[in-house]
Amino acid sequence: MFADKDNKNVSKDVKSLKKIFVPVDYSECSVFACRYALKIASLLQAEIKLFHTYYSPAFDLIELASAVQTQTQLKEEALSNLEASENETMKSFIQSLHDFIAESNLAPVDISFEIKPGVPEDEIRRFSEWYEPDLVVMGTHGKGSGVSSIMGSVTAAIIGKINYPVLAIPEKYKFIGEKNIKKVMYVTDFNESDFLSIRNLMNLTDQLGLDIYCTHIGDDPKSWDKIRMEGLMEYFRKSYGEAQVGYSFISQKNLLEDLDQLIRDKEINILSVTSHRRNIIEKLFRTNMTKKLFYHTSIPLLVFPS
Repeated sequence: MFADKDNKNVSKDVKSLKKIFVPVDYSECSVFACRYALKIASLLQAEIKLFHTYYSPAFDLIELASAVQTQTQLKEEALSNLEASENETMKSFIQSLHDFIAESNLAPVDISFEIKPGVPEDEIRRFSEWYEPDLVVMGTHGKGSGVSSIMGSVTAAIIGKINYPVLAIPEKYKFIGEKNIKKVMYVTDFNESDFLSIRNLMNLTDQLGLDIYCTHIGDDPKSWDKIRMEGLMEYFRKSYGEAQVGYSFISQKNLLEDLDQLIRDKEINILSVTSHRRNIIEKLFRTNMTKKLFYHTSIPLLVFPS
């Protein structure tokens, strides 16, 4: 269960998480992502903005010089009918979320929505820049399609294009309640930007009552790596109060097995990285490792922008 945030040593400069942005495609994976977002929003009294992008066939209507008026009328009718249909679908989807809130005895959540025609990656990026969310929650694949990597093409593209933390919910993730979200493991490469990501991570964990565990990927950690990890732990102790933050090193050679075992042993619920640390992401998310790891453990991925 989420801990009471009042029991944590919350730092004075905590920025309240009030706006959660959830792009949806009405798939089962979108439902899981929404339920995850609803739990967070309910606890923190945050609002949720749902966003759906659809393809409009009106884009393909060719205006003929001899029938411009007819083509314009057809386009307007097509757009109007499609918008009405999309709005009804979204309203029905939102009603199912409110039903889930009631069934789960969650505090009421303010849910609003926006629908736009266009390319998902582009429209999601544009809208997020306008909305300025505190957190983006996304499923990992599109409606009716499979995935070629743990983060579906749209989610992967969004992570590389927006400046907001993205929580990606794996395709096989099953929402089973509060106990899903208790402990976060942050993968560090001892880069200076890690401290900013960790501060943002602590801002989130403080509010949600989560514990943090750190790990570094590298074969035969040398004394300097251990010194840097101890320095990181000292930073945690000074910034995070009396809470204990554990750490470990994982060998690149046995990365998949060791990481999977560590996730199990430490009961990790979320894996977190910084987006620009491509060497970390490459180590973790090679296709063969990604499928085996995340389809097996079903752990959401929290990515902070650099």
